[in-house]
Amino acid sequence: MLRFRILARDGDARRGLIETAHGSLETPGFFAVATRAALKGLDTESARRAGVQALICNSYHLAVQPGPELVAAAGGLHRFMGWPGVLATDSGGFQVFSLQHGQVADELKGRRRLPPIEDPLAAVRVDEEGAVFRSWLDGSMHRFTPENNMELQRALGADLVFCLDECTPFHVPRQYTEAATERNLRWARRCLEAFSGGAQALFGIVHGGVYPDLRRRSAAGIAELGFDGFGIGDCLGETKLDWYGVVDLVRPLLPDDRPRHLLGVGEPDDLVEGALRGIDTFDCAMPTRLARHGQALHMGRPRFRIDLARSARRGEDGPLEEGCDCHTCARFSRAYLAHLLRAREALSVPLLAEHNLRFTARLLERVREAISAGRLRDLRTEVLAAA
Repeated sequence: MLRFRILARDGDARRGLIETAHGSLETPGFFAVATRAALKGLDTESARRAGVQALICNSYHLAVQPGPELVAAAGGLHRFMGWPGVLATDSGGFQVFSLQHGQVADELKGRRRLPPIEDPLAAVRVDEEGAVFRSWLDGSMHRFTPENNMELQRALGADLVFCLDECTPFHVPRQYTEAATERNLRWARRCLEAFSGGAQALFGIVHGGVYPDLRRRSAAGIAELGFDGFGIGDCLGETKLDWYGVVDLVRPLLPDDRPRHLLGVGEPDDLVEGALRGIDTFDCAMPTRLARHGQALHMGRPRFRIDLARSARRGEDGPLEEGCDCHTCARFSRAYLAHLLRAREALSVPLLAEHNLRFTARLLERVREAISAGRLRDLRTEVLAAA
């Protein structure tokens, strides 16, 4: 079950609302990454307090531990992790194939040949049927196919699910990218055929790497299949300008009445640039990852960051960011947070994570308001000037 309504437009940008069985997500919106059914360093109630509207979990990791049977027996991911809001799962394809792509890179550099699947040392192998991979937890072998991946995500019970796909990295040759793009399209058809629907919505994913003709071919094929929404994934290039070009190329080829999700992107300037290009939702582990490394998001700092361990202003009594309404900034000073980091106190992580997620939520609130006011380009100028 998914309903998408567009409420306002500003050029290619649109403000909207995604409605699911577990509530609504205002767009442009953000999925905070809860890989193993948990945000890194933050509980779900604190996440809601920070303005997080939606979470995305990883099917690969949850298949390995604790297993879909346990999650299903607990009533699905929402109940299992105590999250009442919008929830997505990705297929886990990126994690599966990142193992293989390390092997491909080695082969291209002439270090060693890829072992056959019978080789017990092989980490992962892909064929038309799917992918065989080794568990990071106990070394056991598993197979993902489009069909059993849809069954896995059905058991997990998220509102939005993504097709099984291979995400190719930048270093593979065009021939490899083309073969993977065509196979991903065939897998997408199989995912759609196996998808049970009901309360869930299925997103297809556009591939093609950095090759415009492959991107067009993939976008046209995925759009024709009629998914509930569309992800833009695969290798987006080496620079921000590269992924801007990919999105500009793909967006006109996708149905205007369906939500568009940009996979794995979430830096502050990326959120504004993506929204300008018609992206509705994003996901990225960046806010919580920065917190684990002692960094706070801040409008106006180099690259939107304060490194509390190194900042010359770490002894200041003021909040991380003036005007921030998060729980951390309301109660704790920059000096105290820097002390927690220097003392290696675990409390620093949830406090910084809540601030970083609130920063992201506040920025997207401004993006949505700017779209309604027809001034998103003015906001982009303001954000880029601050960085």
